[in-house]
Amino acid sequence: MTAAGGLVANGEVSELEVLVPDGAESLEVVIEAQSVKEDMEKGFGTWSFEGLRAGPGLLRIAWLEPGAATVSLTVDGERFDPITFSRPEQLILRPTMALTISAGDQVSLVPVTVVDPGLLEKYYEVEGQDRYVEQQTFYETFHEARVRVLGRVFRKYIPPGSRVIDVGSGYSMFYMVSRDWPHDMTCCDVDTAAMEKMRGLKPEWNWVIANALELPFEDASFDAVFAGEIIEHVPDPRAALREWGRLLSPGGVLILSTPNRDRLIARANREDMPVHYEHINEMGLPALREAIRMSSFHVEAVTGIYVEVLLNWWRPAGARVDMLRAKFDDARYRPIYEIMMRLGGLAPSLSFDLVLVCRKD
Repeated sequence: MTAAGGLVANGEVSELEVLVPDGAESLEVVIEAQSVKEDMEKGFGTWSFEGLRAGPGLLRIAWLEPGAATVSLTVDGERFDPITFSRPEQLILRPTMALTISAGDQVSLVPVTVVDPGLLEKYYEVEGQDRYVEQQTFYETFHEARVRVLGRVFRKYIPPGSRVIDVGSGYSMFYMVSRDWPHDMTCCDVDTAAMEKMRGLKPEWNWVIANALELPFEDASFDAVFAGEIIEHVPDPRAALREWGRLLSPGGVLILSTPNRDRLIARANREDMPVHYEHINEMGLPALREAIRMSSFHVEAVTGIYVEVLLNWWRPAGARVDMLRAKFDDARYRPIYEIMMRLGGLAPSLSFDLVLVCRKD
């Protein structure tokens, strides 16, 4: 069983080319989360087809259709509907999924990236803006450090009176830093509940329900763009940078924050260690610089937040952990956490999180 490449779900219907092998009279399609925590539901649905013949086919997935109608298959112009299926009444799509296609002893695994805001609406209703929050000393001090660092960057690089857009804003880092900015503020996110809540708290700002990759604004509508912890979620970072650059007036500023793929613990273990299972495109500083350069920006300033210095260095690569987080998750150690947060500014390329200030060429 072969299938053509990965799948990006950017609409209510997705199609994937498949090749049904000789001798395979049945085919099974399984949709599930690609990588999830133990407490999250993994299975999403299984659809089985029978009476097939070998040849090129087209698998059609109507994401919002119920039951058997979700998945259909066409082989050489003949449509096949599933003989059996099993799935929850409400299939909640997640940003990263996996599609497994089995025919006889042949199996194809197809990664799925869901970017359409309509498809993700239920996910954000269920998971909400607090889906990353964990009650740990690290996360509490990390959030405080982000507020402090980004507040300083905003004030330094965004002049009063600027037209500012916060893409993928959630509850908005600007709002967390200060309730009073001398800017014309616009915040965008696909999370309807978050936008409605924030519109009630800060009605003088413009709260827009929109995908960060397809923003409903004219070219050069803004003087500053903030994309906080969003570029690691998109399937094509350069396309995202081009879209954000399109919004900026000449000489405008783009401020990015994102997890660092090359942070110290990943280097020490000599392996990729994504910060979160939903991050499909974490990048290190060199890769970010190159993507930014190729998108008609130049990097004006770089800083970082938190360095995982206190590792169990005596262990071999692959077995090293952040001993501070593993052994000392206690408010008594907040001063040590705060020191480690500030170390990121001294060694951004090794830091847990990167903050870049980019200027449109």
